[in-house]
Amino acid sequence: MDNLYRRTLILDLLKREPVATQAELCERLARQGIHVTQATVSRDIEELGLIKGREGYRLPGAAEAAAAPQPSLPVILKEFLRDVRRASNLVIVKTHPGNAHSVAVALDAEQWPEVVGTVAGDDTIFVATRGAHEAGRIRKKILDLVAG
Repeated sequence: MDNLYRRTLILDLLKREPVATQAELCERLARQGIHVTQATVSRDIEELGLIKGREGYRLPGAAEAAAAPQPSLPVILKEFLRDVRRASNLVIVKTHPGNAHSVAVALDAEQWPEVVGTVAGDDTIFVATRGAHEAGRIRKKILDLVAG
């Protein structure tokens, strides 16, 4: 179970309605097949910057919810990246199963000018660039972020 997936699920739950207590949040996560302790949920709440009001935990605000706190690209790559290769104008990024979408979202957020777009599956991302030279630069950027 990775933190990013669990925290994304917490945000999705709270977008629908506030949750009154940490114990209730643990129960809702358990219904989704994610069994965590209250201490873990407490850390997640702090990391996500959630606010506790009269009705329970909620997102900090509509404008802030759209830009919910996310780990940086280097953190995401170090956690999920398995391999990165260039094939003509494509960069093929391999992740652990189930993590390609999270990595693709983080790559898209960088808005690198060399990247035309990304397509993510379960454990593979195709990063399209304008040409082979740009693909080589993107591969190097990714590897530099992991090494740094």
